[in-house]
Parts: sequence; C-alpha cells; structure tokens
Amino acid sequence: MSVHYKANSLIGFFASRILSLFGRVPAKPDADALRQMEFKASTQRLGVRFTEKIRSVFRFKWLKKK
Repeated sequence: MSVHYKANSLIGFFASRILSLFGRVPAKPDADALRQMEFKASTQRLGVRFTEKIRSVFRFKWLKKK
C-alpha cells in the first residue's frame, strides 16, 4: 500500500465521523406538505364518467391487499 492511499483513507474516515456528528437530519413532513402531496383530482372535474364496465376493468387495481 502506498502512503497516499493510507492518508486518504484516514482523512476520509475522520471526515465521515465529523459529518455524521454534525450532519443535518431531514425534517419530517408537516401537515401542509402532506396535504400538497395528496392527489385531489376527481374524475368528474376531469370530465370523465365511470361506467360499470370501466369500473369492473380497473377494480382490481383499486383494491388493496392487507
């Protein structure tokens, strides 16, 4: 091993320790952020009407397994 490799590894090790101590923790989303992520478009506002035939085709995608 070369001296440069050991020096770079040592510098990288200490840099990672310092960053782990002083690094920022991502903030948890608040109520406003969650509200903005919601998809609020309804089919009636889009001008689409769902018939029973369309519903029966897409029903398996809407049902969630628990």
